Amino acid sequence: MNKKISQIISSIVLFVFAGLLFIYAVWSFTHCVDIISQAKAAGQLAAKGNEYDIASFYMGNCGQYFAFALLLAAAGFLMKSKHQTINKPGVAVRPHKNEDADDELDEWFDEG
Repeated sequence: MNKKISQIISSIVLFVFAGLLFIYAVWSFTHCVDIISQAKAAGQLAAKGNEYDIASFYMGNCGQYFAFALLLAAAGFLMKSKHQTINKPGVAVRPHKNEDADDELDEWFDEG
């Protein structure tokens, strides 16, 4: 029972962190949009010829937070799905042993 509870708590914690990072990423993105817009309006930045710098600015300031939020959410889903598939009642998991493959590997490694 403790393993089930710890997996559920772990997935919830991962979802909470993913949500917080996503909120921060959205806030950071809107701030980046404001900075780029103000620089264009003031004539300090021309979009043509500076596409790489603008994309780099977005990736450096908010892109990584979107990626981290996505990774944490994926980890939360994996923890949740692991909990659901392992603990299904009435499902027996039997190990599969492929003796032919083992024999082929033994032959392959012994020939060297």
